[in-house]
Amino acid sequence: MKNITLGIALLFASYAATAGNDVWQTLFKEKLKEANQGNSNAQFDIGSMYQNGRGVSPDRTKAIDWYQKAAAQQNDKAISRLKLLQANEERFKKETASASNGNPESQYKLGNMYTEGVGTNIDLVKAAEFYEQSANQGFVKAEYKLGLIYYEGTGVKASKKTAYTWFKKAADENYAAAQYYLGKMYASGKGVTRNYNTSLEWYSKAVDGGFNQARSEMIEVTEKMKSASKSSPASSGKVAAKTPAAAKRSAAVAGKKDSAEAGKAFGIEDLMVAAWSRDSEPVSYLPSAINNCRTEKGKIACYSENQIRESASGTVKFKTKSIMRNFSRDGSFQVSYRNLVIDASSNQDNKAASDNHEIGGVDNSAESFTVQTGWGIEHVLECQMLEESKVNCVKNKTHSFVLVSPQTVAAGN
Repeated sequence: MKNITLGIALLFASYAATAGNDVWQTLFKEKLKEANQGNSNAQFDIGSMYQNGRGVSPDRTKAIDWYQKAAAQQNDKAISRLKLLQANEERFKKETASASNGNPESQYKLGNMYTEGVGTNIDLVKAAEFYEQSANQGFVKAEYKLGLIYYEGTGVKASKKTAYTWFKKAADENYAAAQYYLGKMYASGKGVTRNYNTSLEWYSKAVDGGFNQARSEMIEVTEKMKSASKSSPASSGKVAAKTPAAAKRSAAVAGKKDSAEAGKAFGIEDLMVAAWSRDSEPVSYLPSAINNCRTEKGKIACYSENQIRESASGTVKFKTKSIMRNFSRDGSFQVSYRNLVIDASSNQDNKAASDNHEIGGVDNSAESFTVQTGWGIEHVLECQMLEESKVNCVKNKTHSFVLVSPQTVAAGN
């Protein structure tokens, strides 16, 4: 019988996603008829629907009444729920007393309890009030939550501009979820002026903070940047809005394809929108098909997707973080990168990889390797733009190689 009840609940939950609250109202009427006939599982379901506001306005008193009727018939779920409700009541009283004394954490917790109907009735307006009290005292979780309810319009009138204000406060304190939403807002232009570069900066910070959902968003924004640059390179100010002063500081990477094109400048954008590869394989330390990049203060930072390297001696899963900087007018720039080994399985004892067996680097001819998890040593590339689709790099001042890309701003001019 329990499985039947669960199946019905899941079925109607699925319907609710497409048909709206009417389905819950219909289910409520059907369950109420069964509950009035003494069905304890239906009585529990009616209590749950009153508690969560499904098909009926939330009413904690009525929820408890129906749970008690089911519990009187030894319904285990109802007995357990009543014990939980009693414990939550005590929590609610404790947090209310603390919040009234100005404790910001308790104010935040009360906001959650009003939102979820824990120890009290669901009341989104009161939830917003307590979130605001807490946020005004600088409690970062409340700052984020207040931004979210203004973003979604739950318990308050929706306002993307107000949402931005609170998201920004939390993001500046390195709250990853808030950084994600700022990236989302800058990508969509809702509440702020659309700016893909700024969007990538916030998404990247969110990823650094462990909010991995931002990684897929970064890919989407990067593709939009490439598309915008291809279709209208001259009007790419919307993608990377730069003042003349900013352009002077960060965009002038000069190169000469030949004497006929003497003086032609290469900019950071030439690297950003490219898909750099070596021997037809995308590289992880320059913008390519396997990483996400952003610009910040005249630098480019890239974070690669998961990469896997296999050999006879083991398998390694890793990511690469790289920074491109020191762009000069002769078309040269510097790249520094490190590999983060996430997982390594080996048929030999694990040891730190040597430079020749570097994971994620350019030395892919090694027959075997052994590595440890964690960050590897830093490697440095001195690179020179040869022409609009070729870059020559010298790794660790020892050996050189050429990277190519058919996809650059200059190539589309």
